[in-house]
Amino acid sequence: MAARIVVLILRLLTLGLLAASLVLIATDKLNIDGSDDSSENYIDAGDSDLSVKYTFRDIHAYRYVLAVAVIGCAYTLLQLPFAAVSIARGKSANVGGGGGVAAALVLVLADVVLVLLLATGAAAGFGFTSDVKRLLDGLFDDTNGLDQVQLKVDRFFDLASASAGLMLAAAVSMALVVMLSVYSLAK
Repeated sequence: MAARIVVLILRLLTLGLLAASLVLIATDKLNIDGSDDSSENYIDAGDSDLSVKYTFRDIHAYRYVLAVAVIGCAYTLLQLPFAAVSIARGKSANVGGGGGVAAALVLVLADVVLVLLLATGAAAGFGFTSDVKRLLDGLFDDTNGLDQVQLKVDRFFDLASASAGLMLAAAVSMALVVMLSVYSLAK
């Protein structure tokens, strides 16, 4: 019984982490207006009306992070009633109400697929962010200090990295769900 309660708590934690990841990546925006005084050093005088606007839609890795977060939220929302019914009945709640090891294995397999999907989403977000930040480190010269452009760029990539971090934490939470589920099946 305690394992089922822990599984429900972990699923709720996963949903919260994925929802937070989804909000962070969906609201992450980078707007650099060429007419700002702070961007004069990086934009030619002839291109003073040049502006740069980026969101997750402009970067494929971040689109993947968002898609995985949406899929993960939907899957977790579908699984929460099964976990709640399992606690209420005091026994395993499987597909079709008939129970059985085969149905439980299908649910565990689906959980494993979700863990792998979440891990790849987090890896895509972290990988792209670290590569771009390493590339951009040499672009901003340190003599001017931290100006507005560098702060905006860093904030954009830091929020995307935080979103990937939350997704990684959700993957760990779901991995614990898988371990508890397999342990319950083995008993």
